[in-house]
Amino acid sequence: MLHRVDLKGIQSWSFLGLIHLLIFWDSRGEQTQAPSSPREGEDVAITIGRPKETGPKFGTMMGVFVPCLQNILGIIYYIRFTWIVGMAGIWQSLVLVSFCGACTFLTGLSLSAIATNGAMKGGGPYYLIGRALGPEVGVSIGLCFFLGNAVAGSMYVLGAVETFLDAVPSAGLFQESVTVVNNTLINGTATAGTATISTPSLHDLQVYGVIVTILLCFIVFGGVKIINKVAPAFLIPVLFSLLCIYLGVFIAPRHNAPKGITGLRLTSLRDNWGSEYQRTNNAGVPDPNGSIYWDFNALVGLFFPAVTGIMAGSNRSASLKDTQRSIPIGTLSATLTTTVMYLLSVLLFGALSTREELLTDRLLTATVAWPAPVVIYIGIILSTLGAALQCLTGAPRLLAAIANDDILPVLNYFKVSEGVEPHAATLFTALICIGCVIIGNLDLITPTITMFFLLCYAGVNLSCFLLDLLDAPSWRPRWKYHHWSLSLVGALLCVGTLFASILNFD
Repeated sequence: MLHRVDLKGIQSWSFLGLIHLLIFWDSRGEQTQAPSSPREGEDVAITIGRPKETGPKFGTMMGVFVPCLQNILGIIYYIRFTWIVGMAGIWQSLVLVSFCGACTFLTGLSLSAIATNGAMKGGGPYYLIGRALGPEVGVSIGLCFFLGNAVAGSMYVLGAVETFLDAVPSAGLFQESVTVVNNTLINGTATAGTATISTPSLHDLQVYGVIVTILLCFIVFGGVKIINKVAPAFLIPVLFSLLCIYLGVFIAPRHNAPKGITGLRLTSLRDNWGSEYQRTNNAGVPDPNGSIYWDFNALVGLFFPAVTGIMAGSNRSASLKDTQRSIPIGTLSATLTTTVMYLLSVLLFGALSTREELLTDRLLTATVAWPAPVVIYIGIILSTLGAALQCLTGAPRLLAAIANDDILPVLNYFKVSEGVEPHAATLFTALICIGCVIIGNLDLITPTITMFFLLCYAGVNLSCFLLDLLDAPSWRPRWKYHHWSLSLVGALLCVGTLFASILNFD
């Protein structure tokens, strides 16, 4: 704290006393540089009035952990996770979650090493990687990250539309129903059953999806600052809906629950322990004559987007109090938290209902939620639309940043000046998103997202591995818990998962 000092007293100080005062001031916890006198020829800026205020700085929890948690927990968990448990069985679902979680955790270790390699300013993952590993490496990884986010926007839009049409079937313009033919084990006995259920039509998903994407683009063009301010509020419905799901799981079955929901029973856990891969139609409903056959590799491509989002903290690097500490701790904590939550959910959902219910009710999370499914419907729609807005806001800025570095001349059209909104990049991102929405099938889009993110994560791990192995002079990360062998294993896991997804992408 500074006190007012009499000017006459200053004149009586000796030169030695002034030196002692400067040494004492420099040795304090917060080091403050004394302003130097201007030299001849230097420009002197004089600020009149109050100094310019900077934005609020965030710590590890709100700056990294919460954004990562918000991006990792997505639509796959709500409308596909129970279906995955029914198809793969409990033990293979546990392997699936552990495998995908290991990929992102090892990538998080490599990302932590890169983030703590010297002073870090704002700019997100592209600047983080490009300034540490070179612009060429940064561009290649940044483009994969851009494409992954652009396609992910369509996944969130389709997830919101599918949830809306399931909640309000009368809103469908094209009514469609399918006959379920399911051969499964119930209490150890093989049974066969058929039932007719209504599913969202492909044309409904396309029409509503394109309309929603266009509306979101208008919001992005008109209110980017508002989107960034209200983004944390979208986490509230996510956390509240998770609480409602777990409460419903433990009090199931309720009096109006479907017969397939048995409540937490050891018999259901035993019956659902093994896998039962089946053919399905385009709506994901089991059908012996279906065109899609599922196996473990195909489910990896479907589930992997549910563990992405680990770079959300680095997107806010300019708003962090201590990037060297917050990014590693917050990113890895969010990865471990969501992985443990997924593992527990596999056991809970596997013991909750019959396999037939797991495979036919894709919104089983809403069916069992307490007090009513409408809570989950609202939570899913709000969270997915919020995530889609983040994709349509962040991806164009990443593309504009890549274009401004003049590495790829083909991207010169997307250049923008500082402080100017990247409208051309936003329009290009919207066209990619609309093109994927027209596919109209979330199960076909997720493998594409998986490929882009795996390429990005493999590049991060491989770059960290080479820098560690070569011991480059500029490579001195403060994060101690990393090793070249871990980065190599992470890169191999990402590449292996990538090829496994490609072999089943048809």
